[in-house]
Amino acid sequence: MKATLLLRRALNAVWQSLIAFGLLYTIGELKRAEALQENAAEPLDAPPPGHPEKLCPDIPLTPAEHALALELKNG
Repeated sequence: MKATLLLRRALNAVWQSLIAFGLLYTIGELKRAEALQENAAEPLDAPPPGHPEKLCPDIPLTPAEHALALELKNG
């Protein structure tokens, strides 16, 4: 009986923790979606400021990059 009660309380605590984590994740996604909608009018021709990747249009693609670009383009 005590073991069942202890297990039930432990599972309840885990469940409540998962709910809290899910809420935090969802709120972050909602804020990100809102920010994307606000910036939808801006063209996406480069990574946003502070992004670790930078586009270099003057440097040609490597063969591997070219193959990946073709694969993405052709679906």
